[in-house]
Amino acid sequence: MSVNAKGLWAFIGALVVLLLAVTWSWYQSSAKLQPAAVVGDKTITEAEYVEALKQRYGEKVLEDMINREVVFQAAKQQGISVDPKQVEEEVAKIRESYGSESDSEFQQALIRQAGITEESLRQEIRYQLLLQALATKDIVVSDDELLAYYNDHPERYAKPMQVRLWQIIVASREEADRVTAELRQGADFQTLAKERSIDSVTAGNGGDMGWVSLSDSRLPEAAKDVVAELGTKKVSDPVQLGDQYAIYSIAERKEAQQQSFDQVKEAIRRELAFAQVESIDDVLKRLRQSVGVRISGQMQH
Repeated sequence: MSVNAKGLWAFIGALVVLLLAVTWSWYQSSAKLQPAAVVGDKTITEAEYVEALKQRYGEKVLEDMINREVVFQAAKQQGISVDPKQVEEEVAKIRESYGSESDSEFQQALIRQAGITEESLRQEIRYQLLLQALATKDIVVSDDELLAYYNDHPERYAKPMQVRLWQIIVASREEADRVTAELRQGADFQTLAKERSIDSVTAGNGGDMGWVSLSDSRLPEAAKDVVAELGTKKVSDPVQLGDQYAIYSIAERKEAQQQSFDQVKEAIRRELAFAQVESIDDVLKRLRQSVGVRISGQMQH
């Protein structure tokens, strides 16, 4: 098990925990009649709003908060830590998937697309890595097993060709032809994307899709051959996507490469060890017992 770009979306729900925790803390020290909204002559108070959130999500939120604290405390007790370099490697993978060139671009992309800060991302990665380490600390995988697995699954360690891809999505062929003509006459791709693209995800950042491989789920089937043959800094012909049309441009290209055994050895070790672990629920149950957890009677466990 490894934290990666796709894994970003797996823990978005967990970040609701942070929001709710802050909301509840604020609620404890604020006026209960503080209005959250006014609808006609009806006031919805902050107290009512937070209570509704607590009733709907409270038990899950508390469980998640407990599990995280248990993992951090258990790791400290057992002398288990995460190498900061490993955290930064995982952050770099996610950053690469966004295609962010600067720190500010990456931070803005995280907030805009995932609703989190870079520090929250690092904390989540630390949690996931510590949980893996705690779950697998007594499991031994030999170097021979690691090498055998690497040799049996070479395709898993082949980095496919990737392109830094930009797109403009429009509603008609006529509009697509006009945009394409303007681009080929020297118009700025990012400016036109912001002005003319109807894609809610990428229009705001100038059509930037980040780094994309031909197998990426974000790339429509109809566009794969076009992107594969498109030269760097060139503008594609319009590509029909259902009742819409897309124009693509490639800013950069990274050719395919095979990762060496040494590069992926530790990732394989973690994966094979994790495959031998009992369920995560069982691991967390054992860790909770070792740390000790008491739950207030205000919320059922």
